[in-house]
Amino acid sequence: MGGSKLGVEASQHLTRVWREIEPVLWLGATAGLCWAAWRYYRYRACLCSFGRKMGGSSEGEGDPVIGRDKEIDRVICILCRRSKNCAALVGEAGVGKTAIIEGLTQRIASGKVPANLAGARVVEVDLGAMLAGTSLRGMFEERIKDVIKSAEAGDGKVILFIDEMHMLLGAGDVVGGTDAANLLKPALARGRIRCVGATTLKEYHRYIQTDAALERRFQKVHVKEPSVQATVTILQGLKQRYQDHHVLEIQDAALVAAAELAGRYITDRQFPDKAIDLIDEACATTRMLVDSGSEATGTRTQSYNKKEVTAQSRSIKAVKKGIVGPGQVAQVGSPSMNNFHYFRSYFMMS
Repeated sequence: MGGSKLGVEASQHLTRVWREIEPVLWLGATAGLCWAAWRYYRYRACLCSFGRKMGGSSEGEGDPVIGRDKEIDRVICILCRRSKNCAALVGEAGVGKTAIIEGLTQRIASGKVPANLAGARVVEVDLGAMLAGTSLRGMFEERIKDVIKSAEAGDGKVILFIDEMHMLLGAGDVVGGTDAANLLKPALARGRIRCVGATTLKEYHRYIQTDAALERRFQKVHVKEPSVQATVTILQGLKQRYQDHHVLEIQDAALVAAAELAGRYITDRQFPDKAIDLIDEACATTRMLVDSGSEATGTRTQSYNKKEVTAQSRSIKAVKKGIVGPGQVAQVGSPSMNNFHYFRSYFMMS
């Protein structure tokens, strides 16, 4: 009987203790869940505020990336490394560094990547937004640390893309704090975040190479300018997108001429950007002339001297008669006339 009585008393005592601590336990569990949710949404909001998710939900979204498989494969190989898993895309402006990142996002979306990159998302970091409003010391450091923690919390599934990566050096110094590069170095050294930067060759030599600690944390990927023939292939891949946008039919001869003329006359820019811009400009001009009816009324949107008009007329007639090929027209007319009239003759309404 004595043992039974002690058992009942112990049970009652445990019940009283449980009733006393139950609210505390529930409060602690609720606080823990709230803290975890706050950290999750804080870091997620941080990436949303200071970053932009790149790429669509499938490989078919966005412009196709053509002729950059070798560079994309190299970036994927670097990102899969255990340490020093950050890549630096180095090339002149307009050669397609950002397009390589778009190609990477398309590969991830289609599942054509190794298992440790499956489901990863590429977030472009906006350094300008991070610097905006950081008038007080420590505000910029707090923001960059939040971005780093957000990437680390992603367990390798967040890839940071930093365009114009040379701006890391000095970003933050203007407000009396530490620059972004020094804040990133420890995280990059641990290999817990994946990062891809992009900059020009000139800026890389001027800024990145002068900081040996930052340079050795990035694996350099040289992005070369494509040839004229490779540019034509790229234009053929983009052709349908521009036809749909401008409601025009673009002939293949116009793509070849765009690459040839851009290479001949636009010497201060790089392929494929300058050829793509030339096609886009020609399509926009043709669309404007057709919609405004200027050709039907005989009016012109630009003024040219008599010598230029006569030379261009001979060029177009020669092409129609088959006397000269499309690539030879540029030798007859002036560059300004070629960019306007020569392309217009190769476009027609669909």
